[in-house]
Amino acid sequence: MHNLPTFCLFLFFLFSLFHNLSCASSENELGWCQAKFQCGNITAGFPFSGGIRPKVCGHPLLKLQCLNNITSLFLSNQEYSVLHIDQTSNTLRLYRSEFLGSFCNTTFAATTLPPEIFELSPNYKNLNVFYLCDPKLSYRSSNPCPGSGIVSVTQNLDYQNSCQGSFTINVPKSFVPEEKKLNLTHLESALREGFEVKVKIGEEACQECLSSHGICAFENTTQVCCKEDSSPRCNKLHLPDANELHKLYSQPFSCGDQEELLYPFWIPSREGCGHPNFQARLYRRIRRA
Repeated sequence: MHNLPTFCLFLFFLFSLFHNLSCASSENELGWCQAKFQCGNITAGFPFSGGIRPKVCGHPLLKLQCLNNITSLFLSNQEYSVLHIDQTSNTLRLYRSEFLGSFCNTTFAATTLPPEIFELSPNYKNLNVFYLCDPKLSYRSSNPCPGSGIVSVTQNLDYQNSCQGSFTINVPKSFVPEEKKLNLTHLESALREGFEVKVKIGEEACQECLSSHGICAFENTTQVCCKEDSSPRCNKLHLPDANELHKLYSQPFSCGDQEELLYPFWIPSREGCGHPNFQARLYRRIRRA
């Protein structure tokens, strides 16, 4: 057998060394995926990362940050404060951090929540904010803002040709813009309440991974299930397609003495087939003597 040149042996040694270090690092990171992100009154696990949860533990767009017990999330280069996370229903309540102050002092930047990750709760709606509007025209629900000219908030797109800029905001469905002058205090109050979104990354595939003693993780945006042994092995998770989801969610289920339950009700493992506010729960009846 011919001996490999010394230089080739050296390269092989370096490759082996870095490969082993990478595996060891991955194994250490995966071990932390069982820990929870904690900040103030916010606790979160899969599909989030942040805090002591390494980035492999969550989707790249769901990295939480904690500062002074306040949780935040950066989306489309915009900071959102996280008011609440309900992992049972996979919902978050968010608000744009800059809306904490005066509405007129915000950047008026157009941001869009990634539609592949988030779905706006049916209890909320989008409104259009138009600014730098032609002062010679009249607008519904309008008010001047220093540096931004005439600002109008409306549910339609009537003013897109007479205003230079626009962006959308999310407000409760109960919020209705005033017909005449825009009440900025009313608007600021609605924005500070935040809005609710559903995270569309379901836990069904992750639960299957956990049941096989695996660890749910991400390789970029791909969900994987990793097994801890001498070296971590990660396999792409099987995500149900539309036909499988329809078959699962169209089947009735039982909860306690209630049978044949369907949409909008749901139970854990069927989060995607119900309304967030209609989880079916089992309650024990207390017998009185």
